[in-house]
Amino acid sequence: MKKINKIILADDHDVVKHGVEAILRQNILNPEIIKVSSTNELRNQLLAHKNVDLVILDIKMPGGNTVDIVKDIKANYVETKILMYSAHEEPQYAVNFIRNGADGYLSKSQPLQKIALAIKVLENDKRFIDENIDDGFFDNKSDKDLSLSNILSHREFQILSLLAEGKTNIDISDELNLQKSTVSTYKKRIMQKLNINNNIGLVDAYRTDYKISAS
Repeated sequence: MKKINKIILADDHDVVKHGVEAILRQNILNPEIIKVSSTNELRNQLLAHKNVDLVILDIKMPGGNTVDIVKDIKANYVETKILMYSAHEEPQYAVNFIRNGADGYLSKSQPLQKIALAIKVLENDKRFIDENIDDGFFDNKSDKDLSLSNILSHREFQILSLLAEGKTNIDISDELNLQKSTVSTYKKRIMQKLNINNNIGLVDAYRTDYKISAS
């Protein structure tokens, strides 16, 4: 068992960082804590500090796609554990990050003290999953179960398919008889669920999933 001591705390909200840091200092003897507020800062600190034991990473960070960050860390810093710290409790978020290399997933709705429990689990080389998410979801779901049509609601998938056809929010608003603001809300929700931040990414996700489903 390798004790976790050197930790990068990556979150763009100072209140969250202060709260998590307090819990870490209460439960770890003389921890080395590096706080960052963007993915660029995170990359720089990983380069500057050797042998980081753990990255506690907010699901949404300024500066880049956090799924890509998780992949990069696992490719270049094999011994570094990653605990996703998220405002989202839906299983699809956790599945996305765990499948891409994260070692744990904890909701921000849980008591801060759960971070200490998560660290103990990770120190024992086990995966930590928020208790609100069924752990069997990760082991029993096939790729088909995790297709876009299952991750997204019917309306979200419908809007994604129209976006993939090149239609604008106004076009979709007219076609589905929805307020433009409602379409924008759906689009934002789709991006959050798929951890995508631009239209090109949405189109690629839809086309890739379609090819998988059709094969």
